[in-house]
Amino acid sequence: MLVPTAVPDISRERRNIMRKKKKSPAAPFAAGMICGGTAALITVALGALLLSLFGASAGAAGAAAIAASAVGSFVCGRTAGIIRRRDGLKIGALCGALFFIPLLLLSLIFGTAGSFLLPIKALICLAFAAAGGVAGVNKE
Repeated sequence: MLVPTAVPDISRERRNIMRKKKKSPAAPFAAGMICGGTAALITVALGALLLSLFGASAGAAGAAAIAASAVGSFVCGRTAGIIRRRDGLKIGALCGALFFIPLLLLSLIFGTAGSFLLPIKALICLAFAAAGGVAGVNKE
C-alpha cells in the first residue's frame, strides 16, 4: 500500500537559494569602471572626430580629455549607484578615485604628471562620479 507524500515546492526552494546568493562587494565598482571607461572612450572618439572635422589646434584636445573624464566618471558613479542602491555620495566618490587611478598612471608613463591639469582632472573625476552616484541611487 502506497502512502501519498507531500511533494516539495521546488520553485520556493529555488527562490530561497537565489536570495541567499551574495554578490561581490566589488561588483558595482567593476561594472561602473567598465561602463565609465566605455563612455569615456566614446566621448574621446567624438571629440577627436569634431577636432578633425573643424581643424582645431592641438590645444583643444585638452577640452576633449576633460569632457571625457567628466562623462566617464559620471557614468561610472551612476552605474555603481544603480547597482548598490545606497550610499550614493560615498560610492560615487570612491568610483571617482578608482576612475582617476588609470589617468594618473598614464600621466606618469607619458611624463605629464607635472601638468597643472592633473589635479583639475582629479577634482572633476571625484565631483562628477559623486554626482553620478547620487543620481544612480535616486533613480526610480
